[in-house]
Amino acid sequence: MLILKHPETGKSLELNKFWLRDHCRCGECLNLDTNQRRIDLLDLPSDVKLLESKYEGSTFIVKWSDGHRSSYDLDFIFESQLESLISRRSKSSNLTPWNRSIIFQNERHLRFSLPQLVSSEDVVKSLVESLVRYGIIFIDDVPPTPYMTELALRRVFPLMKTFFGKMWTFSDKPDHADTAYTKLYLGSHTDNTYFCDAAGLQALHCIEHSGGSGGENFFVDGLRVVHELKRLYPDAYKTLCRVQVPGEYIEKGEHHRHTAPIIQVDPLTEELVQLRVNVYDRAVFDTIPQTEMSDFYASLRKLLKLLRDEENQWTLKLNPGSIVLFDNWRVLHGRHAYTGSRTMSGSYVQRTDFLSKARVFGIID
Repeated sequence: MLILKHPETGKSLELNKFWLRDHCRCGECLNLDTNQRRIDLLDLPSDVKLLESKYEGSTFIVKWSDGHRSSYDLDFIFESQLESLISRRSKSSNLTPWNRSIIFQNERHLRFSLPQLVSSEDVVKSLVESLVRYGIIFIDDVPPTPYMTELALRRVFPLMKTFFGKMWTFSDKPDHADTAYTKLYLGSHTDNTYFCDAAGLQALHCIEHSGGSGGENFFVDGLRVVHELKRLYPDAYKTLCRVQVPGEYIEKGEHHRHTAPIIQVDPLTEELVQLRVNVYDRAVFDTIPQTEMSDFYASLRKLLKLLRDEENQWTLKLNPGSIVLFDNWRVLHGRHAYTGSRTMSGSYVQRTDFLSKARVFGIID
C-alpha cells in the first residue's frame, strides 16, 4: 500500500499500488480519443512495484518496475475513491419526493411547450432536470397524432423498441394480452416487470376520447411511498428489498419472464433505484418457501395500501395535445374505467438513454 498526501488539501489516502498502476491515464494506457483502456489487465505484472515517486504541484509522478512512467492528477486520484462516489451520489440525486399536495404546488415546473422544446436546447435541459427531480413531466401543444407524438419524444430521447413496437397506439381492441387494452379500471403499476431491463421512461398521449366518460389517469411517486414504507414498516421494507418476485407476459409468439425484488436499492447509498409493482403481471410465486409466505404477503399489502392512499395519488385527465412522460422505475401509473371510444399513443425510453442524457447535461453524476 502507498500513503499519498494531497499537498493542497492536506488529506491523506492509502492506495493499492496495482490500482494506481491500473489507473494511469497516459496515452499509452488509455485511448485519449475513445476514453477506453489500451492495456489488458494481464499485461501488467501482478507484483508491479513503485520504484520512484515525486510531487510536482498537484501532480504525482511515478516510475514503475515494469519500465512505465505515470503522471497523475492528484484531484483525479482523490475523487476516484469509494467515499467520494458515495458523497457524489448522495448530493447529486436532486430528487423531490411528492404526494398530491406537493405536486400541485410544483406543477408549473413540469410543463414544457413543444415549440419551445424544438427551438431551445436549454428547454430540453430543463425538461430532463424536472424529469430527474420529480419523475414526471408534460409536453404540451402537441398535435394529437402518433406521428407528432413520436417527433416530440425524439426531440429529447431515442425510443425503445419492444414487441409492442417503438411507438404504439392502443384502445380497447385486444391487440395484445394486456389489461391496458380494455376499458377496465387499471390500478397503479409500473410497466415491464417481466422484462430483464424494464423501460426507464414511459410516454402516453391521449389522441382522442369521444362518446363517453371516465378514463382519468393517476400517478403515484414510488420514491415517496418507499420512504414511507421504510419509516412506518421497516421489516416490510426489508422483505420487499430481499424477496425475488417473478413477473411474466404470455401471448402468441411472446413469453417474457423476469424475477427481481419489488424494491431495488443502491448498495452504496441505500437509495431507491427501481420499484417493480404490477399485480397484473405477477407470475406463479415460487421463489420462497411456504413458511415465508405470510411475511411476504403482509409486507406487499402494506406497500399496496400506501400506493392506494388518496393523498399519494395525483389524478388528472390526459387530454389530446399533452404528452405525459414519466420515470417507469419510480412513478406508478393507472387509470379509471371509461366508456366511449378512447385511443392512446405511447412509447418507451431505455433507462440507459435517459441517464445518459442527464449526465451529458451535468444533472447527475
